[in-house]
Amino acid sequence: MPHKVAIIGAGNVGTILGGALLKSNSSFSIYYGVRGDPSTEKYKKLLKKQPLAHISTVHDAVNWGEVIILAVPGAYTDSEIQKVVEGLGPGVACKIVIDVTNPLGPSYPALETRIWKHDGISAGEAFAAALPKSTFVYKAFNTIGAEHMDKASEFLPDGQRLTMLFAGSDDKVKRGVVEDVIAGVGFEPAYVGPIRYARNLEAMAELWIHLGLDGVGETKENWGRNFHFQVVRK
Repeated sequence: MPHKVAIIGAGNVGTILGGALLKSNSSFSIYYGVRGDPSTEKYKKLLKKQPLAHISTVHDAVNWGEVIILAVPGAYTDSEIQKVVEGLGPGVACKIVIDVTNPLGPSYPALETRIWKHDGISAGEAFAAALPKSTFVYKAFNTIGAEHMDKASEFLPDGQRLTMLFAGSDDKVKRGVVEDVIAGVGFEPAYVGPIRYARNLEAMAELWIHLGLDGVGETKENWGRNFHFQVVRK
């Protein structure tokens, strides 16, 4: 049976991930959950590009999905995270939730992630604490630019895949589903441990952003956006 993936948010990140899953060799069904009217012209255009996808309200998508991908703007404060969780509705219980967000603060050009101001607690951990205890929460897809999310095979020669670090529950079945999703997008899954390690992944994302965007953070280095953190094992 195909994995039923509900993507909350139909912006750049969400639609790139959804499009990659629909094009993969594996079997995925995609529902986008949106806050506004799903029948607007904006979403009709999306369905023309991705005719196998579906668009519904957030609650309907969450209730339908096996896997919930949070592709919404990064929630920095605990109250913002709680608001996102409340918007998902009770249907999220017992589901797999993949947090793709980067919780960057409002100060520009500092753009620091929330762990420096919230007792070291990452957004991934905060989502896990705010969601029902029966939920399986993971952090993934946050350490690469959106424009490269569906181009994992274009960085390395000979068809080698980029690795995608992810953290969350070590439940074998749920973790296996998340690995299927990561592989479906085109990456080699690389599990790093429980959701506590979302702190490290969000810090890596901050480093990627500071190096990739000119004038951001305290570094004077500008690597551009065409780089990736790759796991190399000997």
